[in-house]
Order: sequence, then structure tokens, then C-alpha cells
Amino acid sequence: MESRFNGRSAIVTGAASGMGQATALRLAAEGACVCLADVDEAGNQKTLASIRAVGGEAFACQCDVTDEASVVAMAVRTEQAYGPVRILFNNAGIEDHDGNSDELSVDNWDRIQAVNTRGVFLVAKHAIQSMLRGGGGVITSTSSIGGLIGGPGLHSYSASKGAVISLTRALAVTYARQGIRANAICPGLVLTPMVERIGPQFLQMALGMTPLGRGAEPSEVANLVAFLSSDEAGFITGSIIPIDGGFTAQ
Repeated sequence: MESRFNGRSAIVTGAASGMGQATALRLAAEGACVCLADVDEAGNQKTLASIRAVGGEAFACQCDVTDEASVVAMAVRTEQAYGPVRILFNNAGIEDHDGNSDELSVDNWDRIQAVNTRGVFLVAKHAIQSMLRGGGGVITSTSSIGGLIGGPGLHSYSASKGAVISLTRALAVTYARQGIRANAICPGLVLTPMVERIGPQFLQMALGMTPLGRGAEPSEVANLVAFLSSDEAGFITGSIIPIDGGFTAQ
């Protein structure tokens, strides 16, 4: 495979599993030097082992995206190891203990917002500072079709993913002249551990509502992130891109 990212410094949050893991593997396979950032140290080590097994360059960094000191330490370590950040996949997110607004506790609302909104902001903040030192870069943040459409359940999650969309647009127009592009992807059903946690009833419902009749493999999301992170996508910024098997086209 052509090394589109040869030697470029990259950060992937939520790298221990699912879309983050698949994207970290893809970026490393194409020559990027990847910081694997996740609170799940065991999962992170598995991703690292997979990358090193095929000769890729990466390190694992236990990082809590809700904690600015943890994010700063991760960003500093990345720049020291690989140079200014060129690629960020701002992907860490949670949905557990969410629900409808009339039943949702404030603590559970706040926890989801802390990871999905504050965390995306904090990682973007410190990656951007590094990108500015290096002359530019690309940010791809994970939103969701939940940030585009209404639906029952997952109210805090949906609100947080709408915030990711708005922040992405603000980043894109603010930093474009300084060589930084920012886009958001909006996955539909992706076959990840998160979907497994939600349960088979959700999976069957989502499959029935997806025109392609299947869920995406995490590697298919990685394909999109790799494209957006590459020079081939050099005129794409501020875009909000569904990857949902046709779900939002209905």
C-alpha cells in the first residue's frame, strides 16, 4: 500500500477498540507514527502489538480525554516522539447509561458530555497548538447520525454529537488559513463493541432501518478517515460526512 502518511505524527483517541483501533492500524500501515490514546490500557496494548507485528510505528498512551493534564501529557509526548501533530482522529466517545431526558440522571448526562464534548474540545485544543507549530494538520472528529437526526433514547449522546458537528465547523473556518482542516464523520451502525453493549434488539432495529441492510465494519470507517487525513482530500474542510449505509438518505 502506498505510504500516504510516511513519517507524519498522528493521534488516535479511542484507539483500544472499534473504529479507533481500525483507524490506528490503517494510518500506521500507510506510514504514520501513531499515538494510541485510550483509558483502556489493555486494549491499547493489543492495538500496539498489532501495529508492531506488521512493522508499524506507534506507542500506547493511557489518556483520559476529560482531564486536560492527561491530554497535555499525551500531546507533549507525541510531539517529542514524532514531531508536531499532523493527523488527529478525535474519536473517543461513550454512550453507556444514557436514556430519554425524563429518566436521565444529571450525573449520567454530565459523564457522557465530559467524554464526547469536553474531551473532543480538549484533544482538539492541544493538537491544534501542535499543528500550528508544525505548519498545519488535519482533524477528523467522530460525530454520529445521532447528531443529525432525532430519535428515542441516547439523548445526552445525541446532544454531544451535535456539539461535535458545530465545533468542527468552527474549527474549520477558524484555522483554514493556518493550514488546518477539520471534518466530522457521522457513522450509522458500525459493528463495534459499543453496539454489542447496547444489545441485539438495537442491532436488529438498526439493520432494518439501514438501506444497505448491514452494519459497517470498523475498517470501512478507517478508509474514510484515512482519505480525509490525506493530501487527496486537501480541499475538504468543514464537511460533515455520514457513513451510514443510506440511513439518513431516507
